[in-house]
Amino acid sequence: MTRRNLFALAAAGAFAAERRNRAPVSHENLVVKLPEAEPVKLPNGVTVMAIEDDRLPIAYVRFHIEGAGPIYGRPGVAELTADMLREGAAGRSGKQIVDEAARLGATLGTSAPSGAEVATVDGSGLSGHVFEWSELLSSVVVLRPSFPADEFNTLRQRRLQEIRLRRIQPIVADDVLQRLVWGSHPAAVAVPSAEVLASLNPEALAAWHRERYTPSSALVACIGRVRSSLFVSRAEKLLGAWKGPEVNTTLPPPPAPSARRIVLIDRPGAPQTELAVGGLLFDRRDPDFFPMSVLNSALGTGPASRLFQILRSEKAYAYNASSSFGATRFAGLWKVRAGVRTDATADSIAIILTQLRRICDEPIPAAELDEAKTSVVGRFALTLEQPQQVIAQSYLRHRYGFSVDYWERYPARLTAVTASEIQAVARKYLDPDRAHIVAVGDAARIRGALDKVGHVESMAA
Repeated sequence: MTRRNLFALAAAGAFAAERRNRAPVSHENLVVKLPEAEPVKLPNGVTVMAIEDDRLPIAYVRFHIEGAGPIYGRPGVAELTADMLREGAAGRSGKQIVDEAARLGATLGTSAPSGAEVATVDGSGLSGHVFEWSELLSSVVVLRPSFPADEFNTLRQRRLQEIRLRRIQPIVADDVLQRLVWGSHPAAVAVPSAEVLASLNPEALAAWHRERYTPSSALVACIGRVRSSLFVSRAEKLLGAWKGPEVNTTLPPPPAPSARRIVLIDRPGAPQTELAVGGLLFDRRDPDFFPMSVLNSALGTGPASRLFQILRSEKAYAYNASSSFGATRFAGLWKVRAGVRTDATADSIAIILTQLRRICDEPIPAAELDEAKTSVVGRFALTLEQPQQVIAQSYLRHRYGFSVDYWERYPARLTAVTASEIQAVARKYLDPDRAHIVAVGDAARIRGALDKVGHVESMAA
């Protein structure tokens, strides 16, 4: 299938989403043949994956550091370690590193988001200077960070302020739901506490870096206008002397799904209620991923979805209402989110639970199923135009041990999802009687709505 046809298929899905039951649904199968990045293992344990892509004069390089994410360590350490990598290294200040990258036409970034298993260090920029800025990325940022005390104190103060602000923002509903779903599992911690951050120091970050940023834990991915074999060769020269211990990446088993909890966080005078409803799922390798993808599209992805249609288009209770799910190497989370008018809280909760019950009890109609599948496949088609997504798919195939033709078969597997598969997955995971519910709003006005659902716990953010 040509690239033009891919966009046509994606456009059909987007148009169907905007004009429900009016646009024809394409039944043409999306045929995918992605360039494959063959992993190359260097003698010291570093894995390198590279794809040559000549569409643009740029290159993208990412270090995936397995086992360096926050889920493996003391809260706050992994996040701050990743942030500090670009604040000073190898005798250069953070400003000097940024200025040097800019001179080479590149930008650098680091990340270790809460709950993640992997820390990442990214570079993107002009392919003509790729070996210069990738050397800056690797030999300076990854291998020789200095964790300067002044920059650490500034960063910590910024993080403390972010935590204080987070407690009064809508995202607090997501944070509490995360704690309810994962319980004692490390994934339950959305953000480190202020007390934990206050106890950290640069030495703790340096120790984490020595322990976790090691060659056997590193996978370096590259895509762009650069010869793959040449990039592998240069990577070996840059990283060949890198040494470090083996890293334990064993996680505790996911918790058993717990009994439903309903939590209320009081926000006196709040004009709207933030609702988060969700529960535990499967890991990314589970075949339930495919019917769940289509289910999620029908339930709460985009303007044609059930939740959006009812809560926004029909009732005008919410500006947006959506569903989402995630899964990695441990059990993930499904979630329904909506910020609704305070006076519509009771009705909104009833609608969400009714739609969850409906998708468990009633087979999804054929036309709606077709639209949902076309939308999911169309979104996947759009990712094929993004080089970063193409190399990310190779990385995911490697990380999860998927078959060589996994992404080639991916659209067909989504298209083959049946109504009975969706219903079975819904019954297994989305039973509203087992779903946790978090409401953040004016307790004096919404407590009664929650009491009708079950026992309510009051909780501070």
